[in-house]
Amino acid sequence: MIRTIAIVGGFLGAGKTTLLLTAARRLAARGYRVGLITNDQGADLVDTLLVEQADIPVTEVAGGCFCCRFPDLLVGLQRLIDAADPHIILAEPVGSCTDLIATVLRPLVSFYGEHYRLAPLTVLHDATRDLDAFAPDVRYLHDRQLAEAELILLNKCDLLPNDAAPPLAQLATDYPQAHLLATSAKSGVGVDGWLDIVLGQESRNPEALLIDYERYAQAEAALGWLNARGLVRADGAFGAAAWTEDLLTALAQACENAQASIAHIKALVTTPDATLKASIAQAASPIMWDLVNDHAQTTSLEFTLNVRVNAPPELLEQVVHQTMERVKPQPSARYYFTHFECFSPLPPQPTHRIETPVAPQMRLY
Repeated sequence: MIRTIAIVGGFLGAGKTTLLLTAARRLAARGYRVGLITNDQGADLVDTLLVEQADIPVTEVAGGCFCCRFPDLLVGLQRLIDAADPHIILAEPVGSCTDLIATVLRPLVSFYGEHYRLAPLTVLHDATRDLDAFAPDVRYLHDRQLAEAELILLNKCDLLPNDAAPPLAQLATDYPQAHLLATSAKSGVGVDGWLDIVLGQESRNPEALLIDYERYAQAEAALGWLNARGLVRADGAFGAAAWTEDLLTALAQACENAQASIAHIKALVTTPDATLKASIAQAASPIMWDLVNDHAQTTSLEFTLNVRVNAPPELLEQVVHQTMERVKPQPSARYYFTHFECFSPLPPQPTHRIETPVAPQMRLY
């Protein structure tokens, strides 16, 4: 069986995981078996845990983007095939990754084309995102993501104060190579139309992206990246949803006070009786809940926290520690980190970079 792979890129906080969860459910309703591959620069990814909660087959490529961990991507694909035998694999690269045509799609087609059919490269653009406060190199990275897209989804269109026509027109002017759709991953608007393209069309195998890898590396280095897992313990019961909301609100405010522009903040919280997942995509945005239980009371919880900001990791680490102390549910409550990593991503070093199309070859193993 030749399996379809749909790679869905886009900047941090654009709504990629929400889109893929919605898409997986709708594909299943059409009779397709679906698997997801998530990706991160570090370990303990909230998105992977969220997909697992949805009971969708998922595997994770950690420690770098698909392009730099291409052998791990192949292992992840095979793991999904062995576990779930999917017709369609939805793959979400790291939100700070670009140049996917040359480093991911083309190697898959060139070396493994007899096993995989590649759908057109989709890139999400957050209709509400303001990147003005980010470093110029980060804005350059975002531009390069859109510049190589075959499909651009103007996501979160339901949150626009007016209709989506003006931003779509601007995207058409700036990125004429791409087909454009307005979507809301949360409500499902436009998702079926996008899936029709994913199922019915193949990647055009376009020319490789023109990109300055030095600026690309500087953009990644400008981002502070935190993945943490831990516990909160208290003597008396407290509300898990209220604590989660306090944590995200306080982190967003602390980042804003420190002039650390937010790419995204995500938290997944589990108690003995409930699982909650919430996120903030930028300082002015409301908290978005994927899983919520307003009635869950507990004396203990486990949390996984992912934070991406335009700031040095040392500043981000300080902000997180101070905020955790500030949002303790009770003065006597304790919190503990069982895993904590805070860093800036290393310069991208793709396993393959194929600039021009080549004919598919026999599988290498």
